[in-house]
Amino acid sequence: MRAEALPTFLFSLFIITKIPVVVLSSLGFLKNKLAFIGLFLAVWLVIRFGSGRITTTFDEAYYISTIKIGGVYSGLITPYLLRSINSIVSNPVVSLLSVSLVLFLIYPFFLLWFHRSFSGYSSNALPFYLALLLSSHYLWSSNEVRPQQTGVLVGLVLILVILRVFDGDSLAPKSVLVVSALWALLGLSHILSLGIFLALAWFIGVVKLTEGRSLSRYFMALGPSALGVLSLLLPQYRTTVFSIKWILKHSSNPLFCSAGWNFYFSLVIGWFLLLISGPLVAKMWERVPSLRSFFERIRSELTHRAGLYAFLGILGMAALMLVQFHLGAEVYEKVYRDRMFIVIMQTGNFLFGALTVVGFINALREKRQDSSTKVLVFMGLLMIFALLISMVMPSGFGSFGFRNWMIRVYQYFVVFSVPFVAREVEVLLKGTKLHRATVVAVLVIGIVISVLNVGRPPVVYNYPYYWTERDLELLPRVGPGFVYLDDTLTPPENSLAVSFLGWAYGNRIEPYPCGVEHLPEPDYCVSGLCHSPYPYQEISLASLNLSHATVISGDTPKSLENWALSLFSITGATKTTKVPVIALGNSTLNPMIEELESQYLLPVMVNYSIITGPNFKYYYAIKEGRRKGDVVRSMFVVQAVLVNNAPVVVISSPSLDGVVAGLWVLRNEIIQSPAKWQDVSFVVGEWEEKDGEVLPFVEAYPGDKNGFSYGDEIKILRIGTVGKP
Repeated sequence: MRAEALPTFLFSLFIITKIPVVVLSSLGFLKNKLAFIGLFLAVWLVIRFGSGRITTTFDEAYYISTIKIGGVYSGLITPYLLRSINSIVSNPVVSLLSVSLVLFLIYPFFLLWFHRSFSGYSSNALPFYLALLLSSHYLWSSNEVRPQQTGVLVGLVLILVILRVFDGDSLAPKSVLVVSALWALLGLSHILSLGIFLALAWFIGVVKLTEGRSLSRYFMALGPSALGVLSLLLPQYRTTVFSIKWILKHSSNPLFCSAGWNFYFSLVIGWFLLLISGPLVAKMWERVPSLRSFFERIRSELTHRAGLYAFLGILGMAALMLVQFHLGAEVYEKVYRDRMFIVIMQTGNFLFGALTVVGFINALREKRQDSSTKVLVFMGLLMIFALLISMVMPSGFGSFGFRNWMIRVYQYFVVFSVPFVAREVEVLLKGTKLHRATVVAVLVIGIVISVLNVGRPPVVYNYPYYWTERDLELLPRVGPGFVYLDDTLTPPENSLAVSFLGWAYGNRIEPYPCGVEHLPEPDYCVSGLCHSPYPYQEISLASLNLSHATVISGDTPKSLENWALSLFSITGATKTTKVPVIALGNSTLNPMIEELESQYLLPVMVNYSIITGPNFKYYYAIKEGRRKGDVVRSMFVVQAVLVNNAPVVVISSPSLDGVVAGLWVLRNEIIQSPAKWQDVSFVVGEWEEKDGEVLPFVEAYPGDKNGFSYGDEIKILRIGTVGKP
């Protein structure tokens, strides 16, 4: 954005930080839990409402949309929790904010309790909480309602229980039950957290084995992790597994591609190899003294030239972040209104990272006996590994374009870094009054910037994920249709967030783009934000006479068009009436379908993996084999609308086999039994390969055994009635 935004922002920052600097300089303000609760409540309110609107995030807005329609889950507890609360309060936004507020207030006290035990943190709470507030990655992950919130909570409790299993005096059956329950709960909470904490538990197990703990304790701690891994077999994770496999298959790394094509086999083998590698690594550590002496020399060198390596460590962390930002440059440059803001808004994170490095080196010098220092090293290695993974992940594929894995892992790294930062903050706060005031000023500036970083003020961010009071008043009262601003052709800036919230109320409400014609008049408005029904006009599929229809097949094979002509015995169009049109394919293959969808003239839309209707979504719309065109299952849609007073029948699917199945249903089910399908305007169905045979014109390659034939299975999933969503 504009150059004048930077000085405006800096002036606002000065005003915002002046009062906290004066108040906190005395350090007498925060003395008890109630005061800390008030502090974090104020931070939460600024993040959520500081810009005069309810700020959200893409993931959070997406998860609120699943309250009514379901979706792809990376964890099950959070969406089910939102759904349960919404069933009581009947307000998706209130449900979301309630979960966010409660967890945001719980998190700091929970983390302090955790690190009292895990890291041996014994200092007072103030430096610890200031350290938390420095990191926008902590603020973001603890405020945003998504499965990671519960995943981290469960994972940290699991780590403490595992440590007790290793360090306890005796093994009890109760311990096995508790560990097993926590692993299962972690699998239900968040899949990425399951992977992170499984790796972390493995590392802790290796460390404990080198300290002389028994193999039985190791397998008691890690063996039940199979329950978490097996959670991926749950039907609720079906679309999640589909997404994971898709990402792996489209990776540029051959090993990941192979894992994607053989996902469940790779998952089981990977888990088993991880489990048995722990004792092998521990045994190697014991039998190779040079390894121990090598790492001791590294520790000695780091502490001997602490200043130099602290500087290099800070540069190293900055370099990692720069590479990660480079991988996601296309997104970041759209979000920030000026490139300079990308640097400025990381001030708090830079301070946090620098204090982490210094705190880590000081921990090495003090030779602390807890596991936190070793775990921090391991988490750093995980970050580097995640960055390498990001480099080979697919990009430019919408929600499947994941190249930010290091940032995701860094949010876990922050959780284990906090005590290191807190100890350094405590040291810095000692000294003269002027010194303390200076330190507090720097900390407050970092904290305020991190809070603003999460709050997404419009002067800095072009971030469209928010809801206004008008949105909240309008959306609960309207049905499927457009939401638009005044009488312009420009959709609201927060159009995608509005769409997600519409789904939370059970309706597809999408602001229209420029160029949509024949819009119905608005039927309900709130201060210029209006609702207008979609302009499609549904007609009954059973009422059509297709014997003189025109088939428009786009880029689908000519043989498919010829088969459709013979199937309906189409002999030619009459010159006295507007004949029906049959459009085949999807928006990628057929320009006519693309135009109808872009003008919102169809009640149901089809893309590669999702079928979207007025008040429903179907995910995982296609299942493919390894070769192009090798399809074993595909959804399809048959729908009829009136366009310019002419009937149009659209048979669309992610695959040609699905299109053929839709034609077959239209000819042999709907047209043959008009009374049964009276007033039905659309049908969503699913075709699945059953007999190993394929009609010649849909064979993808010689010897293809997966494709539509008359002996395959076809199921009707949903129908739509004229005039009803």
